[in-house]
Amino acid sequence: MPRRKKLPETSDIIGLGNPDKLTVQKSNPLQSLAKTNLTLPELKLLDVYLARIDSHDPEKRTVIIEKGELERVLCVTRILKDDLNKRLRNLFQIVEIEDATKPDGFKIISLFEEAEAVPDGNGLWKITLTCTPSAREYIFNIEDLGYLRYRLKNVIELKSRYSYVLFLYLENNRFRKSWEIKLDDLKELLKCKATRYNQFKFFNAEILKKCHNELNEKTDCHFDYEPVKQGRTIVGIRFTIKTLKQLASEDVLNLPEVPIVIKDCPLWESALSNWKLSAEKLDELSALLDAIPASKLPEAPTAEQAQLKYIALKVAEIKRRNQEKKINNRFAYLRKLMQKDMETKAEKETAQQLAVAHGTQAFRNFTERTNNNYIEKILEQYKQH
Repeated sequence: MPRRKKLPETSDIIGLGNPDKLTVQKSNPLQSLAKTNLTLPELKLLDVYLARIDSHDPEKRTVIIEKGELERVLCVTRILKDDLNKRLRNLFQIVEIEDATKPDGFKIISLFEEAEAVPDGNGLWKITLTCTPSAREYIFNIEDLGYLRYRLKNVIELKSRYSYVLFLYLENNRFRKSWEIKLDDLKELLKCKATRYNQFKFFNAEILKKCHNELNEKTDCHFDYEPVKQGRTIVGIRFTIKTLKQLASEDVLNLPEVPIVIKDCPLWESALSNWKLSAEKLDELSALLDAIPASKLPEAPTAEQAQLKYIALKVAEIKRRNQEKKINNRFAYLRKLMQKDMETKAEKETAQQLAVAHGTQAFRNFTERTNNNYIEKILEQYKQH
């Protein structure tokens, strides 16, 4: 029987897989494209390409988006031929890249060299994209250029270009936690050039509030903002990124009141009712909960309610962390969080014991010196001098 011929390896990347698991790795120079005239769908299409390629394999620079995948990513049911043609042509236009490695000049490149769009009988498109050799240095092996990583899911559902640009800005500054930006600089960043936005009330109502609502609802980037005044004039905006603990606390505050049910189980178990834990695991958590120091429990009218809030906070934190990276064993993760709080108590008790031991030894040394007429001997030495 003749041996089957080995199929040649393809250099194309076919299909998107699960968009929820894709991560965009975008170099700092490519982020400057948000300042160009590229529209939101075009920026999303670029993100889809970046999320699918392997940034360390420049030989594989062709991505094939299968039928229906582009529509799903762009959150539309159908894309008209003329509209798709326009979007792809815009991606093929020459764009200016802000490259910090070339501070005294600039670089103009074309992002893609080839695109092919083929519809099926239902009007769903199969798209093939290949980047240009000149764009490769900004797409592959970009560690030296600096880059931003974010989940593709965070941007594909956005409806506003303002929200998209603000999302990139906030993610780039997340490490600062809280910071200020001049109002004029923010307007320039978002390309808000209409004269009506000279009045903060319009800029706030039509841009900032809408971006705030959309990003908090559809992305992992949760933030608050407040105007910065100089006298009576608003001159800037202070952004504050919310941490996972803050978000978990808000989730607990929004929990419905637990109904009083007569049953043979502690109140805190109601926060884990959806987890379907065995009696053995609940007993283990109960023992851990009893060992948690009071300083780690949230304020509440009773000890039972404090324990309920504590567990609810941990459950909310695990839920949010699971959105960023899947947690396969929630029970083990909860146990680890509780053990960490217990370690804090143990460290404090050890420190107190050491302090007591040190104090006891110091007192003993003082007593020994007193009993041996230590002070009198010192005074006698001074008299001799």
